[in-house]
Amino acid sequence: MRPPRGCGGGGFRGRSDGPGDRGRSFGDGGRRDRGGRGPGKGHRVGRGRGGMKGGSKVMVEPHRHQGVFIAKGKEDALVTKNMIPREVVYGEKRVSVKNEDGTKIEYRVWNPFRSKLAATILGGVDSVWIVPGARVLYLGDASGTTVSHVSDVVGPTGVVYYKNDRLLLQSFCDGQEKP
Repeated sequence: MRPPRGCGGGGFRGRSDGPGDRGRSFGDGGRRDRGGRGPGKGHRVGRGRGGMKGGSKVMVEPHRHQGVFIAKGKEDALVTKNMIPREVVYGEKRVSVKNEDGTKIEYRVWNPFRSKLAATILGGVDSVWIVPGARVLYLGDASGTTVSHVSDVVGPTGVVYYKNDRLLLQSFCDGQEKP
């Protein structure tokens, strides 16, 4: 049995390539020994996507900004009500919650690392002028991550106009006075 790290033990542990190198175990084909700490980086244990689980474990509360919600479960997450249930836009996680009357409502998790607007909302901005029923002009929709959630926020009574055209943005910026 090997003593825990940091408690002595010494002995030959394979070749060393210099300070900070933990050496190699024999027979590992040149890969580094993980020391019994599970699979290496990039290797998944088990199956499934993980993340938020729906049902009775998750409770959804309205956020102070209209049309945005907080899913409280094992991990809290910013979510928007999915306008088209069972539809995934960019591979986001979904959470389904049962109402008191037994109907299911589906929410889409809004990742603040993929959307600056979501990060701003989580950061505590005072007001987001995107509310249910609003008409929104969204310039620069790139991959559609944020604009799809903005569409969820404005709902079926609102409209989102979007354009991802660098020439349009460049001509808009060229027309502005420079300080």
